[in-house]
Amino acid sequence: MHGVQLQGVDLNLLVALEALLSERSVTRAGVRLGLTASATSHALARLRATFGDELLVRTRGGMIPTARGEQLLVPLRAALRDVGALLSNTARFDPRTSRREFVLASTDYIEAVLLPPLLARVSAAAPGVQLRVRPLELSDVAAPLESGAITVALGVVFDASPGLQQQALFSEEMVLVCRKGHPAVRRTIDLATYLRLRHVLVSVRGGSQSVVDDQLAELGHARQIALVVPHFLAAPLIVASSDLVLTTPARLVRRLGPALELRTLAPPLAVPGFTVRQVWHERHQDDPGHLWLRQQIFAAAKTLATSKDPSRC
Repeated sequence: MHGVQLQGVDLNLLVALEALLSERSVTRAGVRLGLTASATSHALARLRATFGDELLVRTRGGMIPTARGEQLLVPLRAALRDVGALLSNTARFDPRTSRREFVLASTDYIEAVLLPPLLARVSAAAPGVQLRVRPLELSDVAAPLESGAITVALGVVFDASPGLQQQALFSEEMVLVCRKGHPAVRRTIDLATYLRLRHVLVSVRGGSQSVVDDQLAELGHARQIALVVPHFLAAPLIVASSDLVLTTPARLVRRLGPALELRTLAPPLAVPGFTVRQVWHERHQDDPGHLWLRQQIFAAAKTLATSKDPSRC
């Protein structure tokens, strides 16, 4: 077959060749292929012309492969298996045996609330799978999602980009926290007191205001921001050891509040909540491992949706 171009070869002949070499009989090969003896003989003649070898010869004991035919059988079977797998589109992912690494891009808030139930699910179903988390860079999330450098991005607001798919995971509400024993905070808090207090602002993108400030501006007010930090997890630690206050996601307080002895209150104005989403690129939509991970993330998020609202004191 030296120098033969594939476009000039009927690949069905390779299926016939495997049957002929395995059965060592034109009649039996024909039965296996669903062909008449005449059609199978014709296929053998075309194969002999293609390979420049008799491939099968008659002996007193029946047909036997030539030396070339013997050499072809093992690689031929492997090639047919590969082609069959390609055409059947049955990529496999077995979580029980996989050692695949998945990369998540996320904020530290989402890591704190979603990773514990997600890791529990993944560890139980796929002990060899590794999760790697990297910071969510909203300015450049589409390209690494498309290339596969990031498997799934977890966040709230994503810029529109062709090919990105998304799924809502859970909704979150905002609460106000301060340290226990804060001298200016009573059992509840009114707007005037809220405005007098000094606040911590978490700004992942580095801005100087949030939706809280937008709401206050609509009312003709502004609060005193004493500190701006880029990480959600740092802010409660600072509040626990100061007289600063923080408006933050409720689930984060449920994770950290008891250990830090923080008080949780309802803000004195309507602060909109938000929805956390998982985002991926359509290139990987049907990848079995990718799909499995997204299902685990969704299932882990549903456990958060059933959690009780934070107690307020």
